[in-house]
Formats: sequence, C-alpha cells, structure tokens
Amino acid sequence: MSARWVRWGGSALAVLVVAVVGVTAYFVNVGTQREVPAVSQSNCENASFGEPLAPLNQPANVHHYDRVPALTINEQRLYEATITVPEGKIVVCLVPGWAPITVNTFVTLVRNHFFDGLRWARDPSTPPGGPVIQGGSPTNNMSGGPGFQFKSEPVTSPLYKGGAYPAGAVAMANAGPNTNGSQFFVTLASFTLPPDYNLFGEVVSGLDVALKVKKGDPMEITVREQIP
Repeated sequence: MSARWVRWGGSALAVLVVAVVGVTAYFVNVGTQREVPAVSQSNCENASFGEPLAPLNQPANVHHYDRVPALTINEQRLYEATITVPEGKIVVCLVPGWAPITVNTFVTLVRNHFFDGLRWARDPSTPPGGPVIQGGSPTNNMSGGPGFQFKSEPVTSPLYKGGAYPAGAVAMANAGPNTNGSQFFVTLASFTLPPDYNLFGEVVSGLDVALKVKKGDPMEITVREQIP
C-alpha cells in the first residue's frame, strides 16, 4: 500500500488516523484469513477416506513429466496409499505436514499410475544392504526418475528419533540434496541414517507384508483422500 505526502495540519491528521485504522483493520483481516496449518499427525487409522483418486493432468507418457507437478492436494487432509504386491497389501499414511511437496508429488504420480507395474529394485539383500525395500525407478534398477527433480524438505516427522528412521517409515531416495523424483523406500527395521531423506509417510498396516517383498516383485499403488 502506498501513501501520498500531505500537508501536516488538522485535515492531514484526520487522514493519518483513518489510514492507521485502515492498516490495523487490514492486518486483523489477514490474520483471521490465515490458512490452517497442514495436518501433521499420522492418524489415518482414525480417519475416513473416499474412493481412489482418478488421474489428474495425466501426461501422455505416465513415466515422464515436463515439470514438477502443481500443488493439487489439500494440505489439511491426510492421504492413504495402498501398495499392492504379490505378498499382500501395504497401507501407508501420507502426512502433508511432514513434507507437503513430497506428498503432493507422490499422490500425483500414484493417481496417474506412474508406479503400476514397476518392480521393487531393492530389498535387504541388495548391496549395500540395509533393512529397506526401494521402488519407484521407471527402469526397475534404482536409476531414473519422472523427468523432474524436486527439493529436499526438512525431516520434521516425530518418527525420526536418535538419528534413525524407524520401522515403517516411508521416505524418498535421492542422489544428493534436491534430487528427489519418484524413488522411495520403506524401512523394515530401525535404520540409522542422517535426516537427508524426505520422510513423508508411515506404514499403518502391512509391515509384515513389506518384510516379504523381494527385489523384482511388481507393485500397484492407489491413493485416497481423507473425507473431512
């Protein structure tokens, strides 16, 4: 808001008073319209969800995007992803408050069928080892991505404690800062790692299924949005 210089006097003072009142009202109004913080609690088990989300702005090649997807999630709602593998189903609670860009990207890729038919590229027997399964590579070999990379987000989830990602944590794999794409991993046991991997979800059921996943197993993923 810009102001004009006026001659100081009685009328000028009245103008100033009105302007100050107007400014105060403006800030009060902005305060009342401030957005509700993104949901940050992993409580999918106590939430209700709609039908699986249909494709939205799906590219001609589901494995290639020209840019990072636009924000389409509702950050005040949880999302539930169901990963179907030959061994059963792994249900994941996605929490926008932990990593909103990551949740939005993952939800977009899921609803546009990016992951369907891809194969897990890593299990605990895959060098360098570790209690994880990793998928999301369009080449099924821990390389490649969706045609874009997005930034690293601070690990704010309370799941991360003592320098470790606990069993059931769902986070992005990367090749360094700001190189996130489509590859993600699920920890099968507590795994000591620096907080360099966007932690955006938690397995709420099916961790026993995840323990049985083998490298080369196919996956399909659907995602549903919380019903307010």
